[in-house]
Amino acid sequence: MEKSFSRSKKNRSQNNYLGFTLTECLLALLVLSVICILFSASVKHGSVVTKRLKSERKKEWHIFMIQLENELKDCRYEKTQNDKIILRNKRNNKTVWIEYKLGKLVKVENGGYHPLLTDVKQAIFIEENNSVKIKVTLENNENVTTKWIIPKEKENEK
Repeated sequence: MEKSFSRSKKNRSQNNYLGFTLTECLLALLVLSVICILFSASVKHGSVVTKRLKSERKKEWHIFMIQLENELKDCRYEKTQNDKIILRNKRNNKTVWIEYKLGKLVKVENGGYHPLLTDVKQAIFIEENNSVKIKVTLENNENVTTKWIIPKEKENEK
């Protein structure tokens, strides 16, 4: 008789450890809900960051166009190649060019260069009528285009 009593006591003690307690289940659900909330917040925050980055790239593009206009105001247009615009500085009569080089659009003058736009994947310069169209693909695969109108030379500058 003692043997059967000890067996039933042994079986009861084994049954106590076969599952999770209510406290362990609640703790697991709490941890899971915190992880889900954090993941949801990070996804929402990621979309906000993406929108801001796109907005910053557009601002950078507009600044580039203004800067390009200012850089070229003292230059006389000569010709366009696929990857550059060749100009001549009106003050010192030296060659100046705007080109796509190593992921940047740069102004090259007197042996040095000045970056105008960075994070550029590709840039193509196309001469059309009295203007030069610049088609740029940025690193984020966004395509942007601008047109620089070649200024007409005044009679007294010739």
